[in-house]
Amino acid sequence: MSLPIPNLDDKRFSDLVEEAKKRVPIYAPEWTDHNVHDPGITLIELFAWLAEMQLYRLNTITEKNKLKFLKLLGVKPKPATAAKADVTFTLNTNSVLVPARTKVAAKDTETGDGIIFETDRDIRVVPVKLARIISQGMAEIRDCTEANKLDGHFYRAFGESAEEGSILYLGFDQPFPANEKIDLMVYLYESDLIERGKHGDEEPVIIPSAEVRWEYSMTESTGCKWVDLEIVGDETLALLCSGTISFRTPEDMAKCTVPPFDDERYGIRCRVVKSGYEIPPRIDAIRLNTVRVEQGETVEAEIIGSGTGLPNQTFFLQHKPILAGSQEIAINDESWTEVDDFDASGLEDPHYVIDYDTGEILFGDGVHGDIPSGDNIKAKKYRFGGGEKGNVKAGAISKIPNFDKLKVVNDQAASGGAEEETLEEAIIRARKDLKERYRAVTSQDYEYIAKATPGLRVKRAKAIPEEGSVTVVVVPESTLDKPVPSDGFLMTVCLHLDKHRLITTGIHVKAPDYVKVSVNAEVKMKGGYESDKVRQRLEKALKTFLHPLTGGPEGEGWPFGRSVYKSEINELIEDVEGVDCVQKLNMMKEEYSYDGEEINIPDSGLVYSGKHSIRIIVPEEECRVEGGFL
Repeated sequence: MSLPIPNLDDKRFSDLVEEAKKRVPIYAPEWTDHNVHDPGITLIELFAWLAEMQLYRLNTITEKNKLKFLKLLGVKPKPATAAKADVTFTLNTNSVLVPARTKVAAKDTETGDGIIFETDRDIRVVPVKLARIISQGMAEIRDCTEANKLDGHFYRAFGESAEEGSILYLGFDQPFPANEKIDLMVYLYESDLIERGKHGDEEPVIIPSAEVRWEYSMTESTGCKWVDLEIVGDETLALLCSGTISFRTPEDMAKCTVPPFDDERYGIRCRVVKSGYEIPPRIDAIRLNTVRVEQGETVEAEIIGSGTGLPNQTFFLQHKPILAGSQEIAINDESWTEVDDFDASGLEDPHYVIDYDTGEILFGDGVHGDIPSGDNIKAKKYRFGGGEKGNVKAGAISKIPNFDKLKVVNDQAASGGAEEETLEEAIIRARKDLKERYRAVTSQDYEYIAKATPGLRVKRAKAIPEEGSVTVVVVPESTLDKPVPSDGFLMTVCLHLDKHRLITTGIHVKAPDYVKVSVNAEVKMKGGYESDKVRQRLEKALKTFLHPLTGGPEGEGWPFGRSVYKSEINELIEDVEGVDCVQKLNMMKEEYSYDGEEINIPDSGLVYSGKHSIRIIVPEEECRVEGGFL
């Protein structure tokens, strides 16, 4: 229950005047004329008006107060953010280096003005084309070239299971220029998966389990040979997420064929040397000559003004709004530090406060924060822009002013641009953040925090308290029938929980103890149905029901530690379309037949579907009772 808030503004102007008039006989009995024309009454009314204003202000929580209260909670309104997009360059001539902060533009549909974006890094644009993509799993080899060109179609980089030895081949129509850094942008298909975990403002720190080796093709006397390719950077963490893979081009790259395809290509391949994917990589597209751009423009070496030696000096940057953290302010070539306010600043601390929305820069008063006295107050660099206008649609970014031979386009819409957060929005966010679970105390806390591990997709979690410790069982989001978290997945969850646990509580994170359950049944079908289709429906129903992520009575995943009952399997089968009755039924635990009425599952255990044996009996005889079932 919250504390009652007193009303300090409980007297109006008329109340204050009347109260003062009643006190006149006590303090000045000789004053008898209390009419409005009396100068004394005029003064009473004047002071009553002032007192009413003071009471109103005392009773009001101002915007400045609210900002201070938010600061006590560690919250402040977010500044405007810039939209981001990926753009792809094309050219038909020799390779071109496009430096960082190169401007590309989209047209503002409302004003007709250009919306400027800038590249976030250098990129070497080459006339090379990705001509062939081949996925080689353990069971099959597929040509994925056309799938890479189609929107909304994905292909599996390493087959269905991404086992050790699976390979993704990339064939290019010509060699790359030697000793250059080339970027490959890889987009994974994730639209049908749950969102990756988020926990407040924490950044993802993912420990990958899978290991891949990148190689390129060269020739020797015995034929084609694959040797290690120098990888400069891998944002995908071995194709665990979307991002850029950068490599250094070799000098001896040569053509090679990949059977059963007979065309020769300059090849690069990615080979799985250690399997460890919860979801085997599904690629939406791989793009060459693609780089990320951010809406806004960069300004360098802007002279702001000269210090006067007076306290609380203010200056304004020429452009606004400023993108947070992009500015570098210097006085006489000495960099000064941005702070939220001067509360903790000493008299000689080179600090300043900036208003991103207006571009105003405020310096200290000599007690809290140093006073600038130099002749040269300069912004070494800053970026301005941001807001929702940068969220342009796909294909809108099409201009690159300083490169005539290049063409540019964004295949996907820009996103992430937002206006400055209002005070009301910041208060709502603070209230939401106060309800967020940041301290793991109860079992529900551990389960929530485990599922919120940044960057991971933890589908389910179960906390099992023990004396002095808690064991957390986690199940990853997966396309496999038996989702098993890898060692890196478990370590990532454990490290996240470790930051939020009580210091006296030990943490153990483990995979579920899986129990395979199979069903052997003789089922009589109704007339007018095909036995093969009835069998398919039965196998699908059993597989769905005995699934760790989608099974169980509620269809939200098999409950941890819940037994499998023969009666519910019988009921499930009889509810399948085309089934008349169950004549014989028994369950198998792992590979052993189980004649009891239930299969017990440990507290940390889940079931998964084995191979079911269904014998369909044609409707020539009536259903009979056997083993207590109809």
